[in-house]
Amino acid sequence: MKETGIVRRIDELGRVVIPKEIRKTLKLKEGEQMEIFTTGDKSLVLRRYSALSAGADFSQAYCDALTRATGKGAVICDSATVLGASGAPFKELVGEEISDKLYKTLDDRRAVAPQAPVQIVRNKPVECKNQHIVPLIVGGDLYGGVMLCSDAVITATEARLCALAADLIAATLE
Repeated sequence: MKETGIVRRIDELGRVVIPKEIRKTLKLKEGEQMEIFTTGDKSLVLRRYSALSAGADFSQAYCDALTRATGKGAVICDSATVLGASGAPFKELVGEEISDKLYKTLDDRRAVAPQAPVQIVRNKPVECKNQHIVPLIVGGDLYGGVMLCSDAVITATEARLCALAADLIAATLE
């Protein structure tokens, strides 16, 4: 673990404030769910909770189905990490942290076909010319996104399949 040098007190209700610098670095938002657990060395660990990541196999199956149906690369992510990806070269992105640009695109909360490709993960260039990105919104909260990627044009039907996948995944999380 990386030490920050920041120390906080537990208040009378058992609360600890996570410093703004850390919230900003980790892109933690007010109301975001955190998983709390302990380790063998009696450390307390807070980790962003992602209901979507609990179904990572499910996300991979959706990506595989989208790729079979469209012939395009497919990526599903939560708000921090790629959970499923299908089609070369996207398969190798699973488990990688999403880029700030992709997070911002998802946080706009609308489906887009960006003019210039959005980098999917940090420190790896985008390997496609065309994308269709649909955010996963559950109960008003951003949970992640579904994306189709290809050098070929993404048709309106394929974009609707991407949106359908996002809707179905969101429905399972409600």
